[in-house]
Amino acid sequence: MYTFKIIDSIRQKAISLIRASSPEVLNQVPAGFNNNIIWNFGHLVVSGYSLVFKATQVDPGFIIPLQDNYRKGSKPSAPATQQEIDELIRLSDAFTLAVKEALDANRFQEITEYTTDTYGVPVTSIEEMLITVAAHDTLHWQAMRDYARMLNVN
Repeated sequence: MYTFKIIDSIRQKAISLIRASSPEVLNQVPAGFNNNIIWNFGHLVVSGYSLVFKATQVDPGFIIPLQDNYRKGSKPSAPATQQEIDELIRLSDAFTLAVKEALDANRFQEITEYTTDTYGVPVTSIEEMLITVAAHDTLHWQAMRDYARMLNVN
């Protein structure tokens, strides 16, 4: 599925930026903002799982590690440790496989319609939700890139 290629590409670019930066830089909040590079990455990671499994009501009990730290409306309350950064990378890398396994098991035959606050468009199928995830990932990847420029990260 083409949408997986977009999601994976964006996430690999984000991971490359993270791996090229120190935890101090990743945790630095640029002047005038309320979050940082690692929060944006953590948010896109936990939001992908939340949108696909919880918002669709396919698996409302799906456990998403670190969700409370990176959910919508949150902001960094403490610096992310290297262990937390590594966990976010692991969760990101596992996303596509988790969704593909659920697709193969026909778990998305019926989903609950969901409208995101970000786009305001009703999502009625898993294909539409994955497009929404790709668009959301892109939004936060761009924030990560902008923050890196502000912080003079190459």
